[in-house]
Amino acid sequence: MYPPGLCTAIAQGAAEQLRRDTALHAVRPASSAEVRCDPAQGRTRDEDEELAAWAEKETYDEITGAVLPPDLVRQARAEEVKFMLDWGVWERAPVADCWRETGKAPIGSKWVDVNKGDDKKPLIRSRFVVKEIATYKSDDFFAATPPLEALRLLLSMAASSGHDIKVEVLDARKAHLHAFAKRTVFVQLPPELSAPGYCARLVRCLYGTRDAPKCWEAFLAEQLVALGFARGRASSCCYFNAALGVRCIVHGDDFVLTGRALALDEVKARMHERFLLKELGRLGGGQGELQELRVLNRVIRWTPTGLKYEADPRHAEIIVRGVAGAERALSAPGTSSKDFEATPGEEQDLPERVARLFRSFAARANYLAMDRPDISQATKELCRRMSAPRLADLRALARVARYLAGASRVVYEYPWQSRPVLRVYTDSDFAGCIATRLSTSGGAVMLGTHLLKHWASTQKRITLSSGEAELGAVVRGFSEALGIQSVARDLGVELHPEVHADSSAAIGICRRSGIGKVRHLAVAQLWVQDLVRSGECRLHKVLGTENPADLMTKPLARAEIDGHLGRLGLSRATGRADTAPVADAEVDTTLAQHKA
Repeated sequence: MYPPGLCTAIAQGAAEQLRRDTALHAVRPASSAEVRCDPAQGRTRDEDEELAAWAEKETYDEITGAVLPPDLVRQARAEEVKFMLDWGVWERAPVADCWRETGKAPIGSKWVDVNKGDDKKPLIRSRFVVKEIATYKSDDFFAATPPLEALRLLLSMAASSGHDIKVEVLDARKAHLHAFAKRTVFVQLPPELSAPGYCARLVRCLYGTRDAPKCWEAFLAEQLVALGFARGRASSCCYFNAALGVRCIVHGDDFVLTGRALALDEVKARMHERFLLKELGRLGGGQGELQELRVLNRVIRWTPTGLKYEADPRHAEIIVRGVAGAERALSAPGTSSKDFEATPGEEQDLPERVARLFRSFAARANYLAMDRPDISQATKELCRRMSAPRLADLRALARVARYLAGASRVVYEYPWQSRPVLRVYTDSDFAGCIATRLSTSGGAVMLGTHLLKHWASTQKRITLSSGEAELGAVVRGFSEALGIQSVARDLGVELHPEVHADSSAAIGICRRSGIGKVRHLAVAQLWVQDLVRSGECRLHKVLGTENPADLMTKPLARAEIDGHLGRLGLSRATGRADTAPVADAEVDTTLAQHKA
């Protein structure tokens, strides 16, 4: 029995569809009290049987939506099933046991297929995952990931420790399956192994279970500690083996290690005994070593003068293709605050479909800005307007895209250096937002001449003077300095940070005790006075024209952008890196048609 209203709606909809399809000229209205199958109509069979009887459908990439080669998908899935059976990932169990022990049906499951390569060289990876939905939040399932600056810090330390330091990249295959399940979990069997009345009781963790990342993290930590590594405290994904001089960061199932060749060989051999590993390559200048490889889709290159690092180029290419279209390139990405103000007739929000596209491209630009300080301030302003974008915001996004059309690559230069100093540069743009009168903080952290991190952020409260706005930027700089110092300590290096600012007022506040005559200052910011007074973190003055943090606070002209990029140790490049992945997925370019 179904509700009468639902029955009526279904019958009316079916009648209208049949009328449109000209299959029947008249359909007797169904009774609203009860709906039954016609005696001549065949009963609906089991849904799973019906689905299995359907013709094989196309398989799509879970990330890009591109159609995947069916033969490669079948091969990848068969490989995954064989591996899970060989490793005893589950025990076959009656569904009745699941109901008796958990009071619920087995958790659903699905295949996730992804092309790890590109259209020319497809590399299909299929994972059988559990659809355990996060219906509630809990810290019991938390698993850490290292900050991006940890990778740059690792590379910078390698370039600061001599030419004989190598970079090794390993991938843990079937990472989550290494760890054993700590909960009673029943899941549906893969379609290839399904049988009526049976499900799978997990013995090992399976992708998609909520505690799988945490169990994998605990397993790998136990194994690395057994190999002589000390686990980091600031970032639990950082490890240091003092005896061998090997440093390691773990991002999910990717291991990035640095050290001398013999030490890396010893660590790698012992890791093969404990993990199912795939060697992605060793970066170095020796025979048989790679000159270029990818880590987290970033391109890292070994040269006679040092290391180089650059962003995944696909993000810039997708933004240019999807937003800029065929428009000419611009020399600068920034839009001044007054240009965000709506002109008469442009006060309305964008249509919802266009607004969704705006948010999608703005979020991609914001992700790219993590590796591109030249667009960090511009993308920060775009993200502030995600909730209700207007036509002026669309033009600002187009400006970023057109800038990227002529500046697709910016390369981090990490030349060989010795005894580098950790320096932080900070700056602010006082009341730069016309609408809210909020200020912007910008900063950059450098180890010697190597850029480790940069940021552009809107301050949370209105400041009453430029000195107060600069103080907020300096406090953020001190926080970032201490954070990098802690991560470096996890990797076995003790750094003594310096903070550089161009505001005499902010420096004066930091060097005295208490609020002084500036009675409205937030006392919570004055902890920096203790650091300066104790000498734990030194504070210096830098000329405003030579402060690279200025790049992250306001729109600048091309000449100023290039000057600050040079001070940050970055350079522009053309073309594409040899190992850079290609963006193959089709991009919705309709956004370009909505720009004024």
